[in-house]
Amino acid sequence: MKTLLISGSPRKGNTEYILKTLFDAIHGEKDLILLKDKSIKHCNGCMSCEKTKECIIDDDMQEVYKLLRESGLIIIGSPNYFTNITGLLKDFVDRTDALYKEKELKDKKLIAIVVGDLPKTEAQKVIDQVFVEFARIHKMDLIGTFAFQAAEPNDLKNNPETKEKIDKILSLIQKDLS
Repeated sequence: MKTLLISGSPRKGNTEYILKTLFDAIHGEKDLILLKDKSIKHCNGCMSCEKTKECIIDDDMQEVYKLLRESGLIIIGSPNYFTNITGLLKDFVDRTDALYKEKELKDKKLIAIVVGDLPKTEAQKVIDQVFVEFARIHKMDLIGTFAFQAAEPNDLKNNPETKEKIDKILSLIQKDLS
């Protein structure tokens, strides 16, 4: 099964570190998308995708659609911004509306990762308001959610708890894929 990892962070920091670490450890076919390196415009609400089943905006999201369609496991990570995901990731989420009508993400497995200097209750709000709803709307199988505590860009690199959580994610992936 192909794995797609997506980082919604606008900077090179903790979220990117986690996803790159996972990417390096995952065996098989895989892709890593750093949204900060892509040109993905806002959804313009034209609803053309409802009729044509394709988004009319010509940007890097066209490449992302292809990777989403090909992948069986999708891992999405975002820093916490005001108890929400980043604007980069919100644009990505909104643009997946083009995949909604045909249920193109249905039954794909999803792992959600939230990073930030926030209490567990706040991290759970981000998971519930964004990732649980994203999975529900697209009929995806949300197989795991993980919150990492970090305030500064390199907080997670030498933190023993980080390795433990990454190992849990890898174990979950291994278990689910076997």
